[in-house]
Amino acid sequence: MKKRLIIFFGMVLVALVLTSGTFAFTYTNSNTAITPTLANGDFATYQIAPNQPNWNSVLPGASSEILVPNGCGDETSLPTQYPSNGQHWDKVDEQPTDDDGSTYVSTAGSSNWKRDLYTLSDYAHTNGTETITSITVYFRFAAGGSYTVSAKASINTNGDVFEGNTVTRSGTSYTTASWDLTTNPSTNEAWTWDEINDLQAGINMKGYSSTKPALCTQLYVQVNYEAAAVASEVPQGALFVVTPNTSFTGDLLIKVYITNVADLLKAYQYLNMKVYVDNSIEAGKTPNYQVLSTENGVVVFNIIGGSATSYTVQLIGGSYNLISNDPNDWGTGWTVTPEFYCEVSQR
Repeated sequence: MKKRLIIFFGMVLVALVLTSGTFAFTYTNSNTAITPTLANGDFATYQIAPNQPNWNSVLPGASSEILVPNGCGDETSLPTQYPSNGQHWDKVDEQPTDDDGSTYVSTAGSSNWKRDLYTLSDYAHTNGTETITSITVYFRFAAGGSYTVSAKASINTNGDVFEGNTVTRSGTSYTTASWDLTTNPSTNEAWTWDEINDLQAGINMKGYSSTKPALCTQLYVQVNYEAAAVASEVPQGALFVVTPNTSFTGDLLIKVYITNVADLLKAYQYLNMKVYVDNSIEAGKTPNYQVLSTENGVVVFNIIGGSATSYTVQLIGGSYNLISNDPNDWGTGWTVTPEFYCEVSQR
């Protein structure tokens, strides 16, 4: 039975029909080459899973995370939104680019300062051990016509509301303003990840008059941090999804390999990853995962009956230790991103 290797780029999803017997595929962050072989007797489809682990979070040094509005906070005082359906927060949550007025919240109907606060999305690319150096609240606003309006960023932390400096803007062209906070104004100490989890952010605006409003079309928070831990937890995420044909009721064998151990060992002293496959025999044991490391190089999972709709290969934890917190100390050709090869066969 023919077997072909499929190399994928990053988070791209590719779905293919698999032949009976054995098939295998790999993803890597370095190149793209798709060379599938198809034949009769298909028994499954496969694809690269979404929500891949973020291996960049392992790298020492400065990084950041963008948090966007995802719900109503403690205040929804701005009197107007456009369009009128939905909630205020979904008019300003565009990311990474704004829609410059296709959706917005505004002060139309009031001549006073009016404020909205929004809950924020969870951080996804960190493990909560990094040192937060600052946060920045960004907001993009304009006047509804040829007049001057005012706005300032707002946050709610530890139950207290704080606001940045007032920024003015004239005319209908949107501009982005920001407010930097190196410490939490509630404690005057460095931000913690628990405080980021509970943070609300928003905007306070004042139009020229009740009929000449200020408009806000985008708002988000950037969390800036130092990922300097030499030893920490492995980033979690999904790797592969295997979907048996609806008429296939046989047993499957799933093997997951690391293919670039030599380059990983130029950066890591060790790398131990907890690999889990839902509805496998191994998922019903204690522990319910297999440890894939730079020492053993492969883990094996058994599927009996192929009765599930699909089987997801996931990284659910593990640990690593880098050679140092300075990549200049690492060997030439180092990488912190494992390349995984997944082989599936009928048992």
